[in-house]
Amino acid sequence: MENRIECEVKTDSTHLPLPKSKMPECWNDDMRMDYLFSHFRPHSVNPIDWESKMKFWTALLEVWCVENNKPMFSLSGLRKAFQRKGRTPVCLPTVIETMHRNGLLVVKEEFFRIPPQQTWTAWTIDLLIKKPVSWTFNKVSNFVFNSMKMVSEDILYVHIGACKDLGNKLLASVNCNRLIELNELAVLCGQEDLEQLQAIVHGLCQQGKAAIKQGNAVLIKLGDPHISDLDVGVYTLQCNEQTLTRHIEQLEAEKQMAMQEARMYISKNMKQAARNCLRKKHVLDSCTDKRTSALDNIHLLLTRLQEAKSDVKVLEAYKLGVAALKSTLKGSGLTEDSAADIMVQVEEVSSFIHVYYVVTSESSGTDVNYAW
Repeated sequence: MENRIECEVKTDSTHLPLPKSKMPECWNDDMRMDYLFSHFRPHSVNPIDWESKMKFWTALLEVWCVENNKPMFSLSGLRKAFQRKGRTPVCLPTVIETMHRNGLLVVKEEFFRIPPQQTWTAWTIDLLIKKPVSWTFNKVSNFVFNSMKMVSEDILYVHIGACKDLGNKLLASVNCNRLIELNELAVLCGQEDLEQLQAIVHGLCQQGKAAIKQGNAVLIKLGDPHISDLDVGVYTLQCNEQTLTRHIEQLEAEKQMAMQEARMYISKNMKQAARNCLRKKHVLDSCTDKRTSALDNIHLLLTRLQEAKSDVKVLEAYKLGVAALKSTLKGSGLTEDSAADIMVQVEEVSSFIHVYYVVTSESSGTDVNYAW
């Protein structure tokens, strides 16, 4: 019996909600932790202690969310995470309700109802100021007299601060300026819980740092709040490219199998069976050629789309160059005649560059079409 108890204590002592280096120093102080785990006494009795205790849990919860890559949590999940020597913090309902009332936490359903174009500040003002007075009075009254019953064990809350921190980490770790599926993004950032990841991305949308497109698959664009038709077109082409590549690989595998079977039948002098395998191989060759041609067309379209993006950058650089030229002319006091001579020279150089590109494209056999 004593050995069993000793084993249980040892197992519980190794359970920490955070890495040891990030745990609060008082975690090993039994007297201090007994106080921090206990119920909140009325605020009027000792306001300073009440605020200090609330500050401890508020900071600890944010660190826990960021460290565990979980902006969402429930009361039951926190009870399990912060167990200490067989005890769970009984003050957590008050902590959650206070943070929710102050706008630090949002119920999951409320969080995902916030439109992408509304910022956190606007949402907080709407929640704390624009709500009816009766609603606010009822919330405060229920919190004061019955806060323990208000927080359900399984309601999911989103930590706003942690969601922002995790969103910035996601942008820093994943360099992706294209549409990407939620599942693929989860693999890239090492997030196993898709619901948690979707909350992080939704938070980025609220900050104007990402965009989400719902459909057969959840598509995400990081770093840009807008999804253009070009983005959708490129994504569709890339999906078709991957599908065709898989089909071609399968056809190649089937061709190899058909050739092996033909050799086997020939070795057994089964000529008709060998001919059938060769016919199958020729059919597979035809299918492979068609899919390879389609794949080449997709590659060409993707290349032209990339060239179109480059042309946009060239036009932007040209605009900046024109602005700089006007500034130089104005500052140096050049006359209109001298400016006209310069522009004629620029046109001559531009014509030379155009001829150079045409000659280069003809010699290389490529079709350079910048107006496409």
